[in-house]
Amino acid sequence: MLPRIHGRCPGALRPMMSGDGLVLRLRPRLARFTRDQVLGICDAAQRHGAGVIDITSRANLQLRGIADADWPVLLARFGDGGLLDESADIESRRNVLVTPDWMPGDDSARIATDLLERIVDLPPLPAKVGFAIDAGPAPSLLRDSADFRIERGAHGGLILRADGRPHGVPVDAGQAVEGLIALARWFVDSGGSVAGRMARHRAPLPEWARGD
Repeated sequence: MLPRIHGRCPGALRPMMSGDGLVLRLRPRLARFTRDQVLGICDAAQRHGAGVIDITSRANLQLRGIADADWPVLLARFGDGGLLDESADIESRRNVLVTPDWMPGDDSARIATDLLERIVDLPPLPAKVGFAIDAGPAPSLLRDSADFRIERGAHGGLILRADGRPHGVPVDAGQAVEGLIALARWFVDSGGSVAGRMARHRAPLPEWARGD
């Protein structure tokens, strides 16, 4: 059989069928699972899946080989464990990478939390489009897939940068999420959904988003 290209990533609320059963992905919040969550995911993979957990390029955990009949059971377990979003739509929007060495109260944690709270304000985006909150002492997610980025700039301040563009524009921590949402809206309004990813979208950035 030829592989089937879905054009989207599986989630927990919207899994994807493969040759050995359903494929289901769990997306951590702020790049971390708790110990109890990890143990629960491992047990679920052994009881209801193929017993293998993959780590994706965006640090999601993927379970394979899940039978249709077991999917509702897993949803109940994962819901009790605080691993599910309110809806499949919110789940699909929550493509947010966070630098893994964040500390409580730092810029990465505050900006990522603010973005998750405003996830419904984002426009409809192509399935694989995502965000990187990389506001530690120096950027650590430059090689990871994301389209709209908050990074620590060379002069120590935060910058908002569109992926594929070499420069970003300065942004205050309190306005970072507003900038990300505005850049995502510009992407859609300027035809970026046709290109599919920010790095492939060649439309000139709006003046407020251009770096020197």
